[in-house]
Amino acid sequence: MKHSPALAALGLAAAMLASAGPAAADTVEDALVRDLGLTAEQAHGLPRAQARAAEIDAAAADLDAYAGSVFDVRTRVLTVHVTDGSAVAAVEALGAAAEVVDGDPDEAVRALNAAEPPEGVVGWYPEAGAVVVEVLPGSGVSAADLGVPDDAVRLVEAARPSTYGRIIGGHRFTAYGGSCTIGFSARGDGVEGFLTAGHCGRPGDVLQGPDGPVGVFRHSVFPGSDGAFVQVSPPWVVTNLVERYSTAYLEVAGSTPAPVGSALCMSSPSYGWQCGTLQARNQTVSYPQGTVRGLFRTNLCAGPGDSGAPIVAGAQAQGIVSGGSGSPGGGCTTFGQEVNPLLAMWGLTLVTS
Repeated sequence: MKHSPALAALGLAAAMLASAGPAAADTVEDALVRDLGLTAEQAHGLPRAQARAAEIDAAAADLDAYAGSVFDVRTRVLTVHVTDGSAVAAVEALGAAAEVVDGDPDEAVRALNAAEPPEGVVGWYPEAGAVVVEVLPGSGVSAADLGVPDDAVRLVEAARPSTYGRIIGGHRFTAYGGSCTIGFSARGDGVEGFLTAGHCGRPGDVLQGPDGPVGVFRHSVFPGSDGAFVQVSPPWVVTNLVERYSTAYLEVAGSTPAPVGSALCMSSPSYGWQCGTLQARNQTVSYPQGTVRGLFRTNLCAGPGDSGAPIVAGAQAQGIVSGGSGSPGGGCTTFGQEVNPLLAMWGLTLVTS
């Protein structure tokens, strides 16, 4: 009887691992029509039909001859694979179609899972009585290399897969024992990455992850100004998103400077999404490490590790956190590095879509 079927070292939020979604659709059925190419009639009631198919599949999985199933979203037919023709009637009695297959692919999957994949193999999955094994083009991998019978697998060529991470403003990272925050994504001269505070790293400093480098500080300036550009390495993907600690990210649309007195908001890993006022521009600040000019002044609150955090006016990027003083409840001052001078200095363009 059978049944149906890291990055912590960088301090990056888990939300960065989620892949970018498709364009919005008004309803589930709209999305099914748009993304699966279904007709409106095929999409109507499909979730209910799938739920019923799942119930039937769960019942069929109790059969000793059960060897998986497949559901057709257009015909709404559930086909249950069985290894014994005597089980066909039982499957049909449940309300599914039956197909007799030569063997149970799960047995081959278990055999493959018992050892590390040979060089050139990128993955495998069960399919209708066999296992599809994905191999790199030109790898020359055979069933004998896998240690399973020829008729148990079907070899297909596939590209090397990789994990994906999204660069999202307001997410924290750590490097060389210190924490800083991602500001805004930018690209230029054939490279992509993100802006952060200059005192977070020097050119050539590498952000290292458990599976290899995530990015390298390509540009950095501090003191004088306080900005840096971290070039990211594949498979990291830049976005125009800023964390708002709610159900939706902010989508950055540009970098038009706001007038003094305007409302500003900041994505702070320390204090969340908060808003304040732009109090002044062209602020000079004397830090212990040196003097920085051309900053702007706000009454936002930033905490340790917030350096580089994105500050916006509406959907317009204004700058990234440089430093400040104070704490919530006692009054705060936070200084921001203007974003446009950094983009111009390094020939970068803000990512806005």
